[in-house]
Amino acid sequence: MSREPLAADEDCEYEGCFLCPGFVDLQVNGSFGVDVATEPERVPELSRRLAATGITSYLPTLISAPRDFYHEMLPKLANLTREGSPDGAEVLGVHLEGPFISPNRRGAQPAAHVVSPDPGLLDELLDLGPVRMLTLAPELEGASELVKSAGRRGVAVSAGHSDATFDLARASFEEVACVTHLFNAMSPLHHRAPGIPGAAFAHPRVTCGIIADGRHVHPEVVALAFRALGPDRLYLTTDAIAAAGMGPGEYSLATSRVYLEDSGVPTLENGTLAGSILTIDKALKNILAFTGCTVPEAIRMVAATPARLVGEGERKGRLASGYDADITVLCPDFSVEAVYKSGSRIYPAGD
Repeated sequence: MSREPLAADEDCEYEGCFLCPGFVDLQVNGSFGVDVATEPERVPELSRRLAATGITSYLPTLISAPRDFYHEMLPKLANLTREGSPDGAEVLGVHLEGPFISPNRRGAQPAAHVVSPDPGLLDELLDLGPVRMLTLAPELEGASELVKSAGRRGVAVSAGHSDATFDLARASFEEVACVTHLFNAMSPLHHRAPGIPGAAFAHPRVTCGIIADGRHVHPEVVALAFRALGPDRLYLTTDAIAAAGMGPGEYSLATSRVYLEDSGVPTLENGTLAGSILTIDKALKNILAFTGCTVPEAIRMVAATPARLVGEGERKGRLASGYDADITVLCPDFSVEAVYKSGSRIYPAGD
């Protein structure tokens, strides 16, 4: 028996535009001058600003930090997750990028805050806040127990900041769901020792995030990853820090200071890369240019694939009956025209 369609409260015309499912970013340390770790009270502001880039849901991200730092920040982020942001992107939970990572592949993360796998500490952190994703180094002694424990609690475990060999990484992918910022802060792809990237390419299911800014990964290598993995196993992430959307200057990244100069690449004082200033709408344009993929394939990499990875595939990432009415409207040049979350417009702000 057919039903009459419901009457709309408002008709919106977007002639010539693309109507896409809302974008999902699984790794956001901050943007627009906001650092998640040191200013959690500004996360609602961050949510509003991220909406302008097409994001309708995301994971605020915390890198390795002192134990008492987590005790302070995770409950605050838990409250913000529960309260929501009616006029901004939805906080799905938290991504813990550490502290159980390799000291040899810690990147910009402080060595003093990197710790060995500790099941008690992991349970403590998971109890403090809604952790949805955990990046760890699977080669560390005791990491397998953490992977199992996190998995039982519905946390997507990702291999990252890791020196794992090809064989160890390949074996860990039977339980580890994904790879954090592919090629960065990990054992490299070498023709005789393929490392984590080679293991990801060889595995039939593991999903990989990639920072498509042309700086963290060469455009031709981004294209290689797309050809190897496809749009259902490769997703775009920004790994953005507070400097994103801002100009040159000094910014916070948890307990560290990061410097952005005219080069457009944020670094620590010693020159180590420290996150990115990428926005997700720019990442979408880049993936189209770098790979020659189709628009639907690019949209899957910013919507359906990351949503599925963190267990939101039944309500996020598609425009379909029963899904949240999260919609990003793109102009023909792929700039963001409008964004709707749960059917209500959150960008541009207004009535």
